[in-house]
Amino acid sequence: MTFKEFTRWCNERACDGCWSMNTAIFCIDIVNRVREKPFWKREREWQRINREEYDVISNIVSAINAKIKEVYKERC
Repeated sequence: MTFKEFTRWCNERACDGCWSMNTAIFCIDIVNRVREKPFWKREREWQRINREEYDVISNIVSAINAKIKEVYKERC
């Protein structure tokens, strides 16, 4: 997942309300940290944060996406 895809995912979660306040604050903090860098260094910073600090994709994105699928599966 690229930084652009992550920000799109965050915007979608903000619209559908499928995350907690803590998760929202955490993701907004990550986006702000990456956007502090010059635009040509942002993708590298995003990859570093994801790989070395938090493993955002597997710990947050995948978990929330699985929960969304489960909720929608119950509704149908």
